[in-house]
Amino acid sequence: MSFAISDWVQGRTKDGELIQGFITSMNEEQNIASVYVVQSDHDTAVGTTVAVLSSWIKEQPAVQMLDYEEPILDFIELALATRDEEWFAELTERLHEVVQKQASGSNNAPILYNRNSLGRIIR
Repeated sequence: MSFAISDWVQGRTKDGELIQGFITSMNEEQNIASVYVVQSDHDTAVGTTVAVLSSWIKEQPAVQMLDYEEPILDFIELALATRDEEWFAELTERLHEVVQKQASGSNNAPILYNRNSLGRIIR
């Protein structure tokens, strides 16, 4: 698979650490990508750039943010802060749809970190 700078990827390092992040540079000759790590099972790797063989990473699957409750709540907070009534109404309507879908059990939501205006909340 061919990658480009800024692609979001996930994979393993040479030490077996699970990583998620984005590509900051590529060495096509040696098939190595430099990945800025935003999540890892090794906490000290977060915030660093690691060199990974391109064959050890794969494209990060895209998540449709407006299909899940938590990001919608974040956007509602932003709509309130910017006093955007129309966007607030759209988001509120979408939130009701998502909550109804979750109540019916037809939505397998990924695990997303809870956030507020101060940052990540650890449960």
